[in-house]
Amino acid sequence: MENQFYHPASGGHAPEACFEVATASQWLRTAADTPDPVMLYGPLWFENEVACLFADTNAGKSILAVQIADHVARSGRRVLYFDFEMTAKQFQLRYTAANGRTLFAFHENFMRVELSQKAAPCEPAEIIDAIRSVATSHDARVLIIDNITWLCNRCEEGDAAGSLMQALVELKRSYGLSILVLAHTPKRPAGTPLTQNCLAGSKRIANFLDSIFAIGRDYTEPIGNARYIKQIKVRSARETLGEGNVMRCIVGKEDNGNLRFDHIGYGRESDLLQARPTADAHREQLCRQAAELSARGMSLRQIARELGVSKSLVGNLLA
Repeated sequence: MENQFYHPASGGHAPEACFEVATASQWLRTAADTPDPVMLYGPLWFENEVACLFADTNAGKSILAVQIADHVARSGRRVLYFDFEMTAKQFQLRYTAANGRTLFAFHENFMRVELSQKAAPCEPAEIIDAIRSVATSHDARVLIIDNITWLCNRCEEGDAAGSLMQALVELKRSYGLSILVLAHTPKRPAGTPLTQNCLAGSKRIANFLDSIFAIGRDYTEPIGNARYIKQIKVRSARETLGEGNVMRCIVGKEDNGNLRFDHIGYGRESDLLQARPTADAHREQLCRQAAELSARGMSLRQIARELGVSKSLVGNLLA
C-alpha cells in the first residue's frame, strides 16, 4: 500500500499491529510537515530528547544542570529538577551571595524535587512511576535527574542502569517529555579526552540516549575553575561542539548569588588538555604564595588582592 501508513486489520492482537509501515519517501514527507526540533539549551539538548550530562566528581555537573533548568524555565516551560545529591541547606548555601543574605532569584517555573524523608522506592519501576506521578501532577514536560548513578545504586537489579534508561525512554514517548540525566565518570587518567567510554555504565546507557555532552577541565586557565563542554553524541542536529571546537567556560558566582558557567570562547580539546603540566605547576606556585602570605597574617581578601585571584580560590588553595 504505497504512500500510506499501514495498520494491519485484525480481530485480535496481531503482532504486526504494533508497527507503522510506509515507504521511505512517505516517512520523509510526513516528517517534513512536523516542526523541527526545538533547542532547550543551545545545541546540547533538544525538546523531546533523553539526554545525558556526565563529568568527573566536582567538575560542576550540578552547577551546569541547575543553570540549564533555570534557562529552560525562563523560556516558559515548567522544569522539575530531581535532586538526589544535595540537601536543601546545601542548595541554599550554593546559591547565596557572598554577603550571606542575598538569595538568587530562580524563575518560578523551576521546581526542585527532593527525596522524601519516608522510605524511598528501590525498584526501577517504582522510581519511574514516582517520577511520572510528580511530573503529571505538576504539569511539567521537562525533567532533570541528578543523578542516574544514585538511582542505580538504590536498585537491586544487576542491570539497573539499562532498565532505568529504557523506562525513561518509554516515559518520554508516552508523555512527550524532555529528560536530562546526570551521570559520573569512572576513574580515568587526568587530562585524557572525553569520549562515550568515559560515561559510567556507557554500554548500558548510551544506546538509549538521543544526545550526550560532558564537562572537562580546561588546563589553560590554571586558577582551577576553568572548564570546557563537549558534545559526545548528537541526533537532532549536526555536531558543533566536538573535539575541535569545545565550549570553554569559567565557573564563578555572581553578586546576586548565582553560581554559573560563563562562556569565554572555544578551543581544541587537545590544546586545553596539553596545558595540564603548566597549569599544575602554576597552581602549586599559587598554593605556596598563598601559604606564605597567610603565615604573615594576611586575610583571604588581602591575599586575593595580592595574587590577583578570587577570594574563593584563595580559600581553596589554603584548604
